[in-house]
Amino acid sequence: MVIIDGRAIAQKRLEILKSKIKDLKKTPKLAIVLVGENPASKLYVSMKIKKAREVGIETEVVDDISKVSADATGIIVQLPCINSKEIIEKIPIEKDVDGLKKGSRFLPATVRGILEMLKQVQHDTYGTCVIVGRSEIVGKPLAMEMINRGATVIVCNSKTKNLEDFTKQADILISATGHPNLITKEMVKPGAIVIDVGSPKGDVDFENVKEVAGAITPVPGGVGPMTIISLLENVLEAAKI
Repeated sequence: MVIIDGRAIAQKRLEILKSKIKDLKKTPKLAIVLVGENPASKLYVSMKIKKAREVGIETEVVDDISKVSADATGIIVQLPCINSKEIIEKIPIEKDVDGLKKGSRFLPATVRGILEMLKQVQHDTYGTCVIVGRSEIVGKPLAMEMINRGATVIVCNSKTKNLEDFTKQADILISATGHPNLITKEMVKPGAIVIDVGSPKGDVDFENVKEVAGAITPVPGGVGPMTIISLLENVLEAAKI
């Protein structure tokens, strides 16, 4: 069984990203729209700012998209957020580094991070991929990316009847519902790759599922660090437009 260490993978990519940003003529800037006083949102924003500074990306945090500096390279909205759809619509598509707008050239950061983690343990054959969760920022775009890679994709959610009947088919099982311990040992096909996107406690009963999984991501230290570094990689790409 392999534990897919998101922190270690992200750290390696961070060093590469730092080197690439040094070569730019202009320092990129990430603008973060943070609305409200949600403690979890504030924590996630502080983590993004910390990593951005490490690689040489400037940041600004505003409570209204109209306050974003004109020279911002990329703009994101920290979710959840009241009126998020209206705010996202106001983001210029070339600065949509979270990939939330239709037609965006960027993959959502979490999706990009998951695909990179899969590269560590999976190569050209993806088999059957079961995704539990159908959000606009993870489940739906991830399903399309896996289809494009040749996987047979099944999308479920936390309320799917007889969920186990679907999850046990998965060569790759990805859960992103926010329901702690939704995925149990009995629901996992022996040898499957299990990606836990649940936050903050994880969707997967890690200690028991790792006994049957071929590879698994921990929470914390799995998808979270990869999401942040993937966001910053998107900012670099935006800087090159």
